[in-house]
Amino acid sequence: MAAVDSDRRPARQAASAPSAAPGSRTPVGRGLLYGGIGVAAIAVVGLVGWGASALIGTDDADFAGLAPVTAPTPPSATTAVADDPCSPGEGDQLSGEGVIAALEHRYYLLRDGGAARELMASDASLPNAAAIQQGIDSVPLGTTHCLEVTAIGPDTYSAQITEVRPDRRNEFKQRITTTTAPDGRVLIRSIEEVRG
Repeated sequence: MAAVDSDRRPARQAASAPSAAPGSRTPVGRGLLYGGIGVAAIAVVGLVGWGASALIGTDDADFAGLAPVTAPTPPSATTAVADDPCSPGEGDQLSGEGVIAALEHRYYLLRDGGAARELMASDASLPNAAAIQQGIDSVPLGTTHCLEVTAIGPDTYSAQITEVRPDRRNEFKQRITTTTAPDGRVLIRSIEEVRG
């Protein structure tokens, strides 16, 4: 999430949690890439097998039972994650990396400003849910993103976000700090855009 301006979304803050060693890089979503490649390979093998059996089979084969009887369902957030190999998944509130991934998921896939704000400390000087929603609404549907999070200090992370919109690509970096709530949930404390 970026600082608020006409082409960007509002800045987000990070929460405190146990983190990786400073300087370590955590590419979020690499597993989804490999999983997507595996699913695609299975689909190709299945289609090739079906095509071969259709060519070799007799002319009186009955394929009527293969037609779907229900209308296709619209894409969901889960479908969008599967289609986006860079998506960090849903994230969690167990670590700094997890809460940052959760924020990106709620921003880009769920497109829910209220849900995104719930990941931020209540006393943090960050945009309210309505302002976050305004930023989300400025991002065209179909936009995908890649997120790379690097721990740079205790409860402090560098988030590199590559946003791929239908008409252009944006790259930006943020410094996100986190905090841990009394109940153990990691929350975002601050989000600063890093220029240059």
